Amino acid sequence: MSLIVLSIVWMQGNSAMSSLITHVASQKDYRKALKNWRPVIFYFGHPQCYACGWADPLFCGVADTFQDRAVIYKLSTHESPRHPEVTGTPTVLFYKGGKLCRKLKGIGDEVSLAQVFAEHVGRTKPRRPPRRHHHDVDWLRERLRTLCTARRAPGLVRRRAKRP
Repeated sequence: MSLIVLSIVWMQGNSAMSSLITHVASQKDYRKALKNWRPVIFYFGHPQCYACGWADPLFCGVADTFQDRAVIYKLSTHESPRHPEVTGTPTVLFYKGGKLCRKLKGIGDEVSLAQVFAEHVGRTKPRRPPRRHHHDVDWLRERLRTLCTARRAPGLVRRRAKRP
């Protein structure tokens, strides 16, 4: 089973957190996730952990600003397979180029977490917005209607010649 992407909406004041990757099925998926050219960030928490309950909204608030520059995983130690670097929760692992750059055991405050994110994510290019299609169905119908094939050519030439 490959990575499953679930949309989780975190309400923080008036802003809503968009989707984070929230499930990894196997150890193989951890290795596959690290084969990305973007920085990869794993956040490990547990639903019954008091510190995680406090750190979750803090992490999501900071992660939201860097979401277009890094691949961010928000994982539960209860549901995900064990990661060798995680000995307690909350833990944040920063990977760059497939190598562990930094391990945060505990989150700290929002300012220090934002500094660590900025330090490790840095100035990577944001994701490009999806390209819009330049042509729509009406454009395609018009092009196909006026397409000049060898079979239709004599009739089209006669019709165009009759136009004033």
